[in-house]
Amino acid sequence: MFSFLSIEFSICFTVFFAVYWLFYKKPQIQNFLLLLFSYFVVYKMAGWLAISILAGFTVFIFIINQKIYHTKLAYQELIDEKEIEPEEIHSAGKGWFIVGILLSLINLILFKYYDFFATNIRTMLEFYNLDSSYILANIIFPLGISYYTFQAISYLHTTYKNTDNPKSLTFLQTCVYFSSFMTISAGPIARIDNTKGLNDVQGNPCGMYEQITAQSPRKPLLPILAFSLLILALLKKWWLASYLADTWVNPVFANPEGFHSLEILTAIYGYTLQLFLDFSGYSEMMVAFALLLGFKIPMNFNQPLLAHNIREFWDRWHISLSTWIRDYIYIPLGGSRKGLNRTQINLIIAMGLSGIWHGSTINFLLWGLLHGVAISLLNIGDKICQILSGQKKQRNFLANSGVFGKIISVIITVHFVAFAFVFFRATTFDESRLIFESLVNNYINVAWVNNPLYLLFILLIAWMIYPFSKSIMKSIYHIMIRIPSIISYVLLFILFMIIVVFAPSGIPGFIYANF
Repeated sequence: MFSFLSIEFSICFTVFFAVYWLFYKKPQIQNFLLLLFSYFVVYKMAGWLAISILAGFTVFIFIINQKIYHTKLAYQELIDEKEIEPEEIHSAGKGWFIVGILLSLINLILFKYYDFFATNIRTMLEFYNLDSSYILANIIFPLGISYYTFQAISYLHTTYKNTDNPKSLTFLQTCVYFSSFMTISAGPIARIDNTKGLNDVQGNPCGMYEQITAQSPRKPLLPILAFSLLILALLKKWWLASYLADTWVNPVFANPEGFHSLEILTAIYGYTLQLFLDFSGYSEMMVAFALLLGFKIPMNFNQPLLAHNIREFWDRWHISLSTWIRDYIYIPLGGSRKGLNRTQINLIIAMGLSGIWHGSTINFLLWGLLHGVAISLLNIGDKICQILSGQKKQRNFLANSGVFGKIISVIITVHFVAFAFVFFRATTFDESRLIFESLVNNYINVAWVNNPLYLLFILLIAWMIYPFSKSIMKSIYHIMIRIPSIISYVLLFILFMIIVVFAPSGIPGFIYANF
């Protein structure tokens, strides 16, 4: 299995890394090498068909974007010659833009939701005794299609809306943007332009246009931090997330009726933590690879389990997806511009679509709708509190009521997130229902399989330390960059070897690579 955690990938990346930096003065050659390596990774993970689909999609988006770009330039020339009004440039290339968006979405829907539609069509045909043999059982789900489709929509939108200075990548640069191994498997969803709320590891905007098109020599960025992030990612994914999955989450979700209520509760908490460790570990690993290659890509997480409410949770969790939903679903629907009631409808629709993006089952839709309804209720509650208190701009009244209020608000948010994730983890609605039924009913007649108290105690201690984790990591990093570099690298290498040598057997996959 070719995985970012495998020895095979490590060897391949080391060779690529060495060759890549032989051409440090020639970033366009580096782009070409990055393209070759990224396609190699896609091939090893998903095969030739995934490469073919990615290449065909890239060619299509490149052509559409060129049409929009050159239409904008042609309109600008007509404006300069005063043959048309300046306002007309806003709609220049609209037809190409619509074609690009529609075909991108059709391509995504075809591959991502084929099984859902095929199963239902087959069932309907069989019900009416009609032949269903011509419907394929399944088709390949191309690696990264959800992510590079969203990047494509963002790219076309940026070119179409940017009337003052429309941007267009060359064909090679377009290929690099869509295929980069640092983003294709499970994000983050990188944007061409700087985006509000989407920042790099130092908190700065990190649009990809200037980085991909740069002509000046690149250099590895923050190497000590990059290696530290790699080690942290290995620890999160290979040790902690894998332990939670193998020991608690997978056994309990596979057979909840055989476990005590407290064990089920522990597994629910455990899955939330597993998903966070798995996905944030993956994201930090990709950020580290990007830094080593001279790029900065968005950080996808900002301590989401410290969020004071579900609205803030989405400002901290899977940030590249939540900002994309905000910019390309919520705001086009009207955002908050059309009154309180319409705002809540827009939110619920946006979050429902977010759920469907993760998968075609009713569970994912329900998970998204739960979050949408929760955010809407929070907004309505804020509005009621504003009216009662006379503070029209005040929000988050519970979190702003003092230390106790902050703690309570975090506890409420974490529990909502954890219980909603039951629908995310279970494959069917019946499985979700069984989890909750067993949680309620298994507290008397079912004996413990594993003692959950020690893990609950560890989780409680970890949650109490969690608020200080960011400052602790910063302090360690500042110490590392002050001591001689050779000592820092030796220490990091020792940590790396300890993690690898004593890691659990097997190479676990990343959860979000399935989306």
